[in-house]
Amino acid sequence: MSNPNFDQLVSTALKNYRSTMADNITLQIALLAKLKELGFMREEEGGTSIVEPLMIAENSTVSSYSGYDIIDTTPQTGMTAAEFNWKQVAGSVSISGFQEFVNSGSKTKIIHLLGKKIEQLEISMRQRINNMLMLDGTGNGGKDITGLSLLVEDGAAWSTVGGIDSNANTYWRNQYIDNAGSWAATGLDNLRTLINNCSRGALDENSGLIVSTQGLYEAYEKSAVVNLMIQNTKMAELGFTHQVYKGIPWIWDSQVPTALDGTASTHHCWVLMAKYLNWVVGKGRNYITTPFQKPENQEAKVAQQILYGQLTTSNRARQGVLDGVTLP
Repeated sequence: MSNPNFDQLVSTALKNYRSTMADNITLQIALLAKLKELGFMREEEGGTSIVEPLMIAENSTVSSYSGYDIIDTTPQTGMTAAEFNWKQVAGSVSISGFQEFVNSGSKTKIIHLLGKKIEQLEISMRQRINNMLMLDGTGNGGKDITGLSLLVEDGAAWSTVGGIDSNANTYWRNQYIDNAGSWAATGLDNLRTLINNCSRGALDENSGLIVSTQGLYEAYEKSAVVNLMIQNTKMAELGFTHQVYKGIPWIWDSQVPTALDGTASTHHCWVLMAKYLNWVVGKGRNYITTPFQKPENQEAKVAQQILYGQLTTSNRARQGVLDGVTLP
């Protein structure tokens, strides 16, 4: 006989696990974990898009003066905004009629079955979201989350990002260096320059992050100067194996595309100033669980975990990419 409390028990367990799933997914994706640690992860209530205000020019009224000099009160512009579309991600937990039947006699059995299905969903959502974060958002007909391959793109060609054309607006371009050679010959010198360009002489290593391919990570590991290899405590606390360059933690990710310039034999790394990146999630759509529903043509029940989110930037000029690196 079927357990009459099966649906209620399963639904309650899924809802109670929502925050745990959200934390598990976020804290096991290095980029999102870094943004959360720094406080650059936020919820927004609705809206047709996510708006990031941008300062694109200084206030021209600032000047020294003496006595009764006239102080400039010219109205200032120099502000604009980038707009990013919401992206939606969902995964399903399904339980067949037969699974319900063979497990319904015991609450322990039900929880065990559900736990395995939630674990499968959590791992799958984490891997899929992480994959999107490394790519350019064009996947699945443009429905994917906008990732680093667009926000911090290969400067051989510039794109429209957040509704702003980078070809026409040079302030909205990320830093870019084409290494055009081996890591051993020019890689470290170019990386040093790229970091300086992104930091503009005010490096806050606590908000920096280097993300690369495995091959480039290992090339740096092999060539690294000992005094640059100081452990970053924060990343260690978050559980990520990493190296450090100029105080900035360096991680690799298997989902990082081998090359942004289309040359399969080359590698790249992103230099991210994380205080100018944001992981934005929709309030009320942050890994919510829908009620179980029974499809008309199946003996099964299905519930979804749903996320509305997007990766945005408020300053592309503080992000950079070193591309075209050959190994070793």
